[in-house]
Amino acid sequence: MKILILSDAHGENRKIERAIALHPDVELVLYLGDGSRGACDVFSRLPPTVAAVAVHGNCDGPFSGGLSDEEILDIEGHRILLCHGHRYGVKGGLGGLIAAAKRRGADIALFGHTHERHEEYLPDYGLWLFNPGALSYPERGEPSFGLLTLTPSGLLFSHGEITD
Repeated sequence: MKILILSDAHGENRKIERAIALHPDVELVLYLGDGSRGACDVFSRLPPTVAAVAVHGNCDGPFSGGLSDEEILDIEGHRILLCHGHRYGVKGGLGGLIAAAKRRGADIALFGHTHERHEEYLPDYGLWLFNPGALSYPERGEPSFGLLTLTPSGLLFSHGEITD
């Protein structure tokens, strides 16, 4: 299964659309907050073969659209925690996120908020941490997104960029 991971578009829906257009073979799109209203608008136009899940971010204001601050997905033998990360203080460190993932039995924690790409495996916890970076206002480099490919033999994370 190929999963597209997006975060922090802050209303730049065109970048969400471009990331999706670059990967027409994805089966699932995950959005990690900040710009969730726009993401949900884009997701409403996805083909029926593509599922989408979004969570609420700290800059999403009063818009919730029924979105929660986090979701747990069980996919192909993996338990995935989706969150924006602000509630776990990820800008100051990842300890709160790690503890939350451990409490929920997750082996993958996806987060945004920092506007920085991050990929890390913590063998002591059996936990992958992944941040796709930001579609708008990236901390460094070009606007970015993430991909997660799940196969029977393992998983593969990667980052991609949106260039104008």
